Amino acid sequence: MSMILGFTAAALILVFFEVLLPGGVLGVLSALCLLAASWIGYDTYGLLAGGAVFFGTILLMVVLVFVEFKLLGKTSFGQQFFLKSSIAGHTRAAVAEDSVIGKEGMTLTRLNPSGKIAVEGKSYEAYSQDGYIERDQAIAVVAQDNFKLIIKKL
Repeated sequence: MSMILGFTAAALILVFFEVLLPGGVLGVLSALCLLAASWIGYDTYGLLAGGAVFFGTILLMVVLVFVEFKLLGKTSFGQQFFLKSSIAGHTRAAVAEDSVIGKEGMTLTRLNPSGKIAVEGKSYEAYSQDGYIERDQAIAVVAQDNFKLIIKKL
């Protein structure tokens, strides 16, 4: 009987910590403890006892998780686990307008084969068709690919 209670208590404790530290490992260990307690109950006392241990522990787990989410959110410790604000982010916009294609500029960094260039006073990420280009070299914008300009050496 003490083995059944021990495995059941271990399963409940592991479920409690799985809610706090999600990742699945503690949940799997909890399920193994539940199965071990059920198997010992079945082996020692029969099918009815094994089923009662299994379904009783499942019911206790559901109640524990429900209470944990309801009560934990109201404590100062639990407040740290819940997101209170929304994230106002956006994806990175295209680097340059199509009007930049065909214009000339200078390399700001060494392109090996990518780096930074300046066209009409603005800085852009660029990729060199010609491979390696030193800093302060004259370049021309050939095309645009996703977030980088494709350039060639003049």
